[in-house]
Amino acid sequence: MSGQDSQASNAPSPLSAIPLVTRTVKLFGQPTPLRLEPSYWEALDDICHREDLTVDELCSDLKDRLDSQSRRSRGVAVSLANAVRVFIVGYYRKAATEKGHDRAGHGRGDPFVSTPFDQPPAQPAKEG
Repeated sequence: MSGQDSQASNAPSPLSAIPLVTRTVKLFGQPTPLRLEPSYWEALDDICHREDLTVDELCSDLKDRLDSQSRRSRGVAVSLANAVRVFIVGYYRKAATEKGHDRAGHGRGDPFVSTPFDQPPAQPAKEG
């Protein structure tokens, strides 16, 4: 078996628990570690590319908005990582359209279609 094959077999499947990835972002110039799932990092990078922002700029703005919201509500502090996740889901939910859902194959009784959890239908066990 080649080294490439062994690497491929050790790669986690989309259904595997994937560890959080820590990257350092600069919040207002201050290095700050941020731990997110790889799919959230990919989404954040995609959003920043689309919005012509750096991850640092977006996270700094989000942190500023989060702090402002926390001061107004006198609520419990929310971590930046949680705020980033909520932001990403909200961003994509707002962008979702009926046409987009239809293109993705959504609304046909299988909510996992076109997601990392999409699997082919189980094959019945062969009697033998």
